[in-house]
Amino acid sequence: MLLVLGLLSCASGNRPAALGWSLGGEAHVFVTGDRFARDLYRDLTGSGRLADSLGRRPRVSVAPRKAHRATVLSANGATPARLTLARFHAAETCGYPGIVTELVLAFPPGGGGGHSTPPSHVTVLALLEATFAGGAESSRPLVWTDARELVYQIAQRAERDTRGERLGLLHRPILDPDQAADAGEVVPVGNRWAVGFRATFSPGSAADTMLITGVALTDLGLHDVRWIVRPRRTRLTAGMIPGISTAVRYSVRGTVAGPRGGTFLLVDEFADVSARDSRATAVDPATGRVIAAQPLALRCP
Repeated sequence: MLLVLGLLSCASGNRPAALGWSLGGEAHVFVTGDRFARDLYRDLTGSGRLADSLGRRPRVSVAPRKAHRATVLSANGATPARLTLARFHAAETCGYPGIVTELVLAFPPGGGGGHSTPPSHVTVLALLEATFAGGAESSRPLVWTDARELVYQIAQRAERDTRGERLGLLHRPILDPDQAADAGEVVPVGNRWAVGFRATFSPGSAADTMLITGVALTDLGLHDVRWIVRPRRTRLTAGMIPGISTAVRYSVRGTVAGPRGGTFLLVDEFADVSARDSRATAVDPATGRVIAAQPLALRCP
């Protein structure tokens, strides 16, 4: 029986999915939201009293009584998995205002998932209503000098495509996915590259700084550039996104395998104003749709 998680609201609108990480022979993925938690608890136990249970203790664990299957995607490929445990964490215990559901998904015993089984401590994406297996798409990263030049060219392209006041690049971006500004990263996607960037520009005065950030999918010659996340201009105050703004900075963290030999991008969204508004996402580069999202500040005991 497939894991029935149809109430999970993900931007793809079709296939429920959840982000998490691998640990040995299993994956731990997380879903935020009270409605999802209540309905899954009812499905697993037949009881609608999750709130009462969490009122007595901050974490409730339930082992399924029948088989529930899913597929876990990583940079290694796709491997089948089965639900072995669901943990329901009370509101605020994971740094999230609502209930968080943790799903423990076990891989086939004895290395049955083959080379597609992820190693420990890597990001995974679980498709919760699908079962399939397969290897990752073969790709080769760019050399450092070509990758940095590509980030620079995409940042300049973004300045033109945003159609605002003419701006000049303040600093040539370096390659660093963790740097908040004047940086970017390049991740191979088949025979193309996903480019994330956070570049600062100015119309002439360094005191009047504009951040442009986005994610592009491109060939090396920039003959076919497509915006996965359209570039956005944000005026900075003392180098920071102002508190009244909902703008975020984008960083591409890697890829996981997708169905039918495809690839999903792992993109982090950083909000300067509130850590709770920052999130990790899995994005379909073909459509730009968010497949799954998780607060970056999520930490469950």
